Amino acid sequence: MKKTLLLISFIIFSLFNVFAQKQKDSKSSEVIISKDFKNKLDPIKSNFNRINSIKIWTKIKEIETDDSTEGGFINYYFLNDKLEKIVVRKFGKSGQYLAEYYLLNDKLSFVFEQGTTYNFPLYWKGFDDKKSKIEEFRYYFEDRKLIHFIGKSKNYKTESKDTLDEFDEII
Repeated sequence: MKKTLLLISFIIFSLFNVFAQKQKDSKSSEVIISKDFKNKLDPIKSNFNRINSIKIWTKIKEIETDDSTEGGFINYYFLNDKLEKIVVRKFGKSGQYLAEYYLLNDKLSFVFEQGTTYNFPLYWKGFDDKKSKIEEFRYYFEDRKLIHFIGKSKNYKTESKDTLDEFDEII
């Protein structure tokens, strides 16, 4: 069990270091994948605003996860028995991860991911949350196909596939 936790800690620390290095290299970029993406984005953005304006959910199911060094959770947000949004938070000694999945007509339409890399591990004397590096990614989907991407990545196609796989796993 200890070996597994050490391995997971090492992997998470390595991933956060990669996020930090990517952020240093340049700013976010916008990748246009679909020619008529602007028309396709309007319903996705409207759905995002609708979901985030909901104040009272009929059900929120929270599941704790143990696949990061400092724990985490997955929250499933339901409105009238219909899954609308999923939020994943994972905490580590060297950073944290947030992913928000938005559904439109029972299909994944938008994913917001944010990776935060601390300047020092959480328990070290030099830790300063204000010196954390933050990297964000935005994926827009239509029928499980990436139509628009915002973020700094040269591998956004592979990463969008990974994002779909992660969604399938938590669903």
